[in-house]
Amino acid sequence: MGFYEYGLAYHDGRGYDVDLIREIARRLRCPIANESVFPWIRTLKLLQIGEIDIATSATPTPDRLQYAWIYTYKHSKSMVLLRAEVQARTLAALPSDPKLRWGVIRGWKFSPMQDQLLSELAKRNKVVTAIDENDLYKMLTTGVITGALAHPTSYDDWLQAPSIRKQVVVLDLFPDVEATAGGVALSKKRFPESAAELWHAELKKMYRDGSLREIFRRFLSEETTDYLLRAPVL
Repeated sequence: MGFYEYGLAYHDGRGYDVDLIREIARRLRCPIANESVFPWIRTLKLLQIGEIDIATSATPTPDRLQYAWIYTYKHSKSMVLLRAEVQARTLAALPSDPKLRWGVIRGWKFSPMQDQLLSELAKRNKVVTAIDENDLYKMLTTGVITGALAHPTSYDDWLQAPSIRKQVVVLDLFPDVEATAGGVALSKKRFPESAAELWHAELKKMYRDGSLREIFRRFLSEETTDYLLRAPVL
């Protein structure tokens, strides 16, 4: 089992992704032999070559579906985080703001419209790469970067600190962008489709019986939980 540090999904051995996987494994009587933590890019590579069996919070992109069965259990959307010194409040004004330095994490997937912004910022040498989300928020806290895209389930905890709330504003500058799916990813090197479908079936049962919602509510507000589950698990 390969986890990666991602807000309330996984941090220091706890999170809704941890509880989700353990519950499915319990229901299927499939003991988890090992739980490891890796950077996201390494997690995907290990999944691809079969060095780990399962990953979580994976967006089902065409390239990933070549090597993994991915079953969606949540939908979320990246919001724009800006430090107060950035004056721009529109998408068009962002690239030209002299105070803007944008943080990105390698391997994180965004919408085509959001990728277009990142491409424009990269052309202007305004992009700084973070190792992981902890590094991203540390740089945003200290002002090394002044802007980033992130999901509420990732930044909610960090944003609760009063000092941070005074420094950072959250904006939805992509109102037309659809939410991104996140799913359980099972390596095709390790799971035939028939075995993977057992996990899929259990995930759907957990959605129907309310246990998926209950797991989210252990870590997230009711509002955020409703947001993640606004599309059915199919």
